[in-house]
Amino acid sequence: MKKLFTSALLALVLSVNVYAQEKTYFDENWEKTTQENMEYYRETTPKGKLTLIKDFYKDGKLQMEGLASDTTPNSEIFDGKVTWYTPEGKVMTITTFSNGKQLGVSQSYDEKGRLTEDVNYKSDGTFDGKAFLYKDVESEYFYNTITTYENSIPAKTIVYDENIKRIRYENYTTKDGGTETKYYDEKGKLIGTAPSGSGETLLVDYYPNPMRVSKIEKYKSDGSVKEGVIYAKNGKLLQEQKNSKKEGYKTTYDESGKKIGHLVYQYDKENDTFKPMDGEDYQFNYDSTQISGIDIYKNGSIIISKSFDEAGKLSSEKILKDDITQEIKYYSPDGKLKSTLTYKDEMPYNGTSYEGLTETQYKEGVVVNTRIYNEEKKLKSEKKLNSKQTAYDAIIYDNKGVTLYTYNQPLNEDEDNYFFTAQIVQYVKGKPTNKSSIKKGILQTGKIKLTTLNGSKELERNGKWVLLKLYGTDGKLIQETKTLADIPEEYSSTENPAMLSEDDLYYFD
Repeated sequence: MKKLFTSALLALVLSVNVYAQEKTYFDENWEKTTQENMEYYRETTPKGKLTLIKDFYKDGKLQMEGLASDTTPNSEIFDGKVTWYTPEGKVMTITTFSNGKQLGVSQSYDEKGRLTEDVNYKSDGTFDGKAFLYKDVESEYFYNTITTYENSIPAKTIVYDENIKRIRYENYTTKDGGTETKYYDEKGKLIGTAPSGSGETLLVDYYPNPMRVSKIEKYKSDGSVKEGVIYAKNGKLLQEQKNSKKEGYKTTYDESGKKIGHLVYQYDKENDTFKPMDGEDYQFNYDSTQISGIDIYKNGSIIISKSFDEAGKLSSEKILKDDITQEIKYYSPDGKLKSTLTYKDEMPYNGTSYEGLTETQYKEGVVVNTRIYNEEKKLKSEKKLNSKQTAYDAIIYDNKGVTLYTYNQPLNEDEDNYFFTAQIVQYVKGKPTNKSSIKKGILQTGKIKLTTLNGSKELERNGKWVLLKLYGTDGKLIQETKTLADIPEEYSSTENPAMLSEDDLYYFD
């Protein structure tokens, strides 16, 4: 009889628990949905004055659990410890609440289970504690980092490699709200502090993987370099610079330690600067891994200026006399000479220049051909001077090489003619459609449609008016206005949406 009563009581308890538990389904945005469309689901169970919430991923793995006095989705009022989990079942965050507010310890972990945040929330809403970032190729963090917070404000950050007592730098927030940085070398020895408090300052850069000192520069209070050194990744000295009261020098070495350049400075008392006088001035790229340029000085003037590409290959060599460019030689990556551009009266005269993605050909001081390429080295546009030398004929292509526009632009030496003037033909799917004429940036006849940052715009001339239509990225008309074509010159501005510039034709990427 006693056994029967116990079984009946157990069945009653189980029955109460089953009927007390509720289940709600949510989509990927945590909006209520049906079981068929759910990505998450929630089970709630009364626990005294509170309710236990358990959220699950679609596959039944626990996503979150915690007690709450209000279980309204997206407006829960939690009380006590709440834990969130990754889809793999690892703890992601543990936070303590009091009546819906974070109060007490909060800890977060990354996908590898490493602690990323360990803070303590106070009753006023601020927190103390630490945040962690880890050196990880997958997450593209080059260094380990620990940031200490006081009253929710970063008070100290340590950036280090493997051993926090070895190579590192430390940023501090001072009592007056300023900042201070301490730099350390591979052995953990202090290199210096910036600011130093003497009006001079210090800057130290580091290589990643492994962390090594790449550059140390000391600056005077006026911002000029007092002394500096650059190291190669193998630790060898690449460059050293030092300026004294009357003179200075900069010496450059290769990665084996061999001296390859030496530049002498002379103090200019009138301007309180150090002027390069004689020798070779080597410049390095942003991370000091490649030579980016070499300037050769003689008697205080540059006579040769060399530029190198990202691979460290010579790309151009400028020859100067009395600080005036005489010619520029351009080289291909294999070292072969591509072109020699000569100058006359300080202007390009004969030859071809290669600047970035633009190739410009000159003949007796006149631009006869301009080619612009995209990042994939495909021809984006070409503009040629016609045989009569009265106008340029231009063609613009899309990224697939299909013609978008052709235009004829008169050769006008009048410098006051700042705005775009041309006869334009627009193409759609490689076939000519709209024709238009532009004079000083104002549409004179016809119609043209252009791609813009937020969609496209269409301009059409109608009598004394320019009709303007703006379309969104979805192609729908969002604005339609009209503007007088012949507006006063003082109002003629490229800010006028009804005006057209040559660059507008190129905006299609």
